[in-house]
Amino acid sequence: MNTTSNSTQNSVDGPVWDGEIERLFSAPFWLDASERETIGAQWIGCMKGYQIDLGDYASVCQWAVLIYHYLHSRAMPLTSDERQYWPEPALEALRCWINQGYRRTHAERINPHEILPRPQPDPQRVFVRKDIRALSQQELDDYRMRLDDIMQVGNPDPQSPGQVFCAIHGDWCLHYQEAFLLWHRAYLMRFEQTIGCAVPYWNWYAEDAAIDGSPNAGLPQAFLDATYVHPRSGEVRPNPLRYAAARNGVSKGCGAAQPPGTDCRWVQRDPLFYTHGDEQREARTKKIAMVRIFQEQVANALKWPTFSQPQGWPGYPWQNILTFDPPQRDELYPNRTDFDGLYEQPHDNFHGWIGPDMADNAYTSYDPVFWSYHASIDRIFEQWLRAHPGATYTAGFPVHPFAGPRADRFEFDDPRRFIYTTIGDLAKDSRALGFDFADPVTPDFNDVAATRLLQGAQMQGEAASHGLYVMFEGVRCTMGSYTIDVFLNQPDAEATHIDVSNPHYVGRFTRIGMGIEDDKGRCIKHGVTRILDATSHGVRLGLTPQMPLTLTLLVTELGTGRPVEPDEYRQLPGFEAKVVWGHTWPGAEQDTPPVHHCCAASQHAAPDAPR
Repeated sequence: MNTTSNSTQNSVDGPVWDGEIERLFSAPFWLDASERETIGAQWIGCMKGYQIDLGDYASVCQWAVLIYHYLHSRAMPLTSDERQYWPEPALEALRCWINQGYRRTHAERINPHEILPRPQPDPQRVFVRKDIRALSQQELDDYRMRLDDIMQVGNPDPQSPGQVFCAIHGDWCLHYQEAFLLWHRAYLMRFEQTIGCAVPYWNWYAEDAAIDGSPNAGLPQAFLDATYVHPRSGEVRPNPLRYAAARNGVSKGCGAAQPPGTDCRWVQRDPLFYTHGDEQREARTKKIAMVRIFQEQVANALKWPTFSQPQGWPGYPWQNILTFDPPQRDELYPNRTDFDGLYEQPHDNFHGWIGPDMADNAYTSYDPVFWSYHASIDRIFEQWLRAHPGATYTAGFPVHPFAGPRADRFEFDDPRRFIYTTIGDLAKDSRALGFDFADPVTPDFNDVAATRLLQGAQMQGEAASHGLYVMFEGVRCTMGSYTIDVFLNQPDAEATHIDVSNPHYVGRFTRIGMGIEDDKGRCIKHGVTRILDATSHGVRLGLTPQMPLTLTLLVTELGTGRPVEPDEYRQLPGFEAKVVWGHTWPGAEQDTPPVHHCCAASQHAAPDAPR
């Protein structure tokens, strides 16, 4: 881009209208030379509809102060293209011209009046969340120190700061509803306010995160180190990012019996994360490759322009189709699947993938991975927010137990609804809430996936043109945590077939359990619909809507690895599935009902636990 300044910035005695301020409107110097006059003409034409002629000296003089305020606040020009926003040199030239008396030429005397004082920088403190791999050793150890000293994450006493703070997630978190992402945003903000610094994010969305041996594969090294050096005392201490006390000092992974070699005081993760080189390479490579499926689910969610269906009162989402008699046509509900629902699936998958403490809502926040994981969940959510400024939300819905417009305190028992943080408070640009995100060390998968998704849309065949989905209906909270692995046309599927290279393997739907009894009415009463996109698998298998399909589910209890038989999982909400042929892109025209063929799942349980 050519950013060569014009004479406005070079005037010794200040800017004037002729050839200088006038050119800021008619040919803005910060744009490419080839488009300056065209865009300037667009601005002038647009603002004439508001009775302001940006090409006329008298009109600009009349409205100059208002024009400046609009330009400085980026409410003008009326465009979504950030390149067209006025840079600081142009804004300062306009302010100077106003304060010097709206001179038309250099022959006129300066008539100084401070009509517009110099804008003061925003004193608001903004936390910048960095990729944890980008932290210096000093920054990383400072973060560890705060978890050690302020939160005391290694202390299992139920009254320790970390145990008290982490218990809030198990008692209050919201899932399967419009407030899901916003509740966790508030929780993360409150955590940062408590420790006094930004939480570094773990970029599980990096383009190489599914490749064993790459720098982004598995958990970041910061969570694997055994010790760190306390920045103030110089002591060598246990790394709080690894040795954090589990809920009440007993890991979810221990259950009734303590596994050999396991210290149940600390949160537990899949032992494969701690292997290197040839040690269990095959199992580790297979596990890490699962990340690609989760990333593709995220990329698919980002395509959807609607955030969610409005939050109902007293707490269930209106996106849920209630029971109708007779049943209503599916195409009457084009937005049943939206960004938040599609995004919650890979969110749950990663929780289960890390396990076992991360795989249970009552235990998950005790693992320090939770904070960096959710910082990246929030980072991807922020990308969607900024790309969809016109998205709508149930703005006034309270997000308990957070209070204040920036979730700056907890209120656990105040009956006044109006004091609580709301969805509207949180569904805004993060910079307005006091935090921002630095660029990741490695580009996101989505940068690569865009090309793959485009190619997928151009694939030939019935499956590509119609779209193939696995649909779970009536999904609600469960006490336990489970994985549901889905296969097409592989009736003899077993755990060894859970492999991203298997064309029959559609993917995983993880159900993260509540872990403790819900005594606050957080669990929705009417289940939601969740889908897995199986279109690419249908293409690889050469499927068409006319063909008979076999859908096989392997259900496994997380933590114990116990296979769950059909008779048992049928009693759980939203564990049965069907295959649906429909449209392949969000907002597609629905001239005919999208369901051409449907089949229920075959009844298979996992013969053994997947690695």
